[in-house]
Amino acid sequence: MELDVRFFPVTGTHPLSTDLVGLRANFHYGSGNVLEQHYADKTTMIWTGVSGDFAGVRQKEKTLRVFATGPAQYFVTWYEMGTVATAAHGEVFGGGFPIAVMADFDRLVATAAYTNPREDGGQYFLVDQATIEILERPHGWATFPAARES
Repeated sequence: MELDVRFFPVTGTHPLSTDLVGLRANFHYGSGNVLEQHYADKTTMIWTGVSGDFAGVRQKEKTLRVFATGPAQYFVTWYEMGTVATAAHGEVFGGGFPIAVMADFDRLVATAAYTNPREDGGQYFLVDQATIEILERPHGWATFPAARES
């Protein structure tokens, strides 16, 4: 099933942005998870579990929307048609999981809110804060915070 994505823009509100295209960054969440996020294009984000519950998991999300909310600040959202509970568990859960993240790339911090599956078939709601480690700057944004030294 393909997700029916609807967007109702209003003049004078937060605009859609392509500023993050090309960005690779590790989000170090308070929950203990480290997720690499790669903003592949204006509607696709690929996340990879670096450590924690999702270590080794990789998902491509094709419903990415990024809105500029201020200088170097973004509201980032996507919808996961399915997700894994933990890398160790490995089962893919369907049912849909909306994700919302406020990211401040000046202060290198973020707050995410999302639902995750429980193994009994239910869901839980989580608010998880993170620090951001830049791995690769977005295309064409020379003043973006520097990438880590290798």
